[in-house]
Amino acid sequence: MSVYKLVCPACGNRMRIRNSEGQTPVFRSMYAQCTHIPCGATFSGSLSWDYALSPSGLDQPRLALPLAPSAVRKQAQQDFREHTDQLDLLDAVEATA
Repeated sequence: MSVYKLVCPACGNRMRIRNSEGQTPVFRSMYAQCTHIPCGATFSGSLSWDYALSPSGLDQPRLALPLAPSAVRKQAQQDFREHTDQLDLLDAVEATA
């Protein structure tokens, strides 16, 4: 599992989120502090979800974000390519990832 590591813009060391507040289902305000004691800088920032890369499998999700332009473009390419019985190697690779 991958964990995003926050980096202090002042010194480059790790930061930790001290608090966060949900503003909307797709937007959070965050407050972070540098873990390097001599630095100790604190910052305020935000996290937001802008696009869905794949839609939810739920019948009635709480929220449906628009598909990312790259996902729309990929779907259009798949929809308009010539249909054959030949399997696409890249489709198989993406399905396992």
